[in-house]
Amino acid sequence: MALKHIAVAIACVLLATAAQAQTNRDGDRTAGQITFGFDGQNYSNGRVSSVGSLDATIRLLPRLTLDAIATGGSYFGERFGGGGSYFTLKPDRKTYLTAGGSLNSNTGTTNTWSGSLELGRTVYQSERDSLPAHHSIRRGGLIRALETNLSLTDRGYSFSPAVNVLLVSTAATIYFPHDWTLTLRAGAIRETIGDASTWTPSGGAKLNIPLTRRLSVMPGVAFDSELSNVLQINNVSSREFGGGARYWVTKSTSASAYYFRVLYGANHLASDSYGVNYVVRF
Repeated sequence: MALKHIAVAIACVLLATAAQAQTNRDGDRTAGQITFGFDGQNYSNGRVSSVGSLDATIRLLPRLTLDAIATGGSYFGERFGGGGSYFTLKPDRKTYLTAGGSLNSNTGTTNTWSGSLELGRTVYQSERDSLPAHHSIRRGGLIRALETNLSLTDRGYSFSPAVNVLLVSTAATIYFPHDWTLTLRAGAIRETIGDASTWTPSGGAKLNIPLTRRLSVMPGVAFDSELSNVLQINNVSSREFGGGARYWVTKSTSASAYYFRVLYGANHLASDSYGVNYVVRF
């Protein structure tokens, strides 16, 4: 299955998500952040892609943020550009709702439009993490917190016949002591070409391992999923493995990089997917 974009995983799974992004290294809330990114792919048939992105996240209200994204580059030799915006509402400190969409220039390889909705909630938080740091009865435990989310993403392609891709994904993130986290994803992908639709299961796992206060690594695997998706581009991987790393340059700036080996489902291509980004928080 190859009709899908490159836009949800490394940005949303390996590097950051809109709902979790606006904190510095110490976990303090910030007013906003700007992310400069580059993503590339080298395919087994000799084709290449290179895409740049600029992502600005601004806290409009104490519980409302706006994420505006601009992308541009080339994919399979075709130039394209696009952009999108996403709003995240946090009605309380344990719940968030993100909704938005994007538009791309009309090409033979990228999706023309995309819309998404995501709902997340912290369903468990240990006594240690729910009490102030100075509280005398704070206790440790194996699991510090558990977060879950459900996301729906719909994408349309200006192909003939018409192509539509619907992604349904659930995820659970388990927070362990010393900032270790494990994210497990499961869901399904519906691809509609003309009047025919097919469903494919998907899943993945990612582990965040802090090596020092500044440096962490994030190995990950997936099947029929998008662990390395960052931009609205045309592919769905059937098997994927690799990882990323993040380094805090200062308290409010970080640099990240990733590499994934991807084996695609429908077109039987393989690719080396890689990218870097630099995030400035203010």
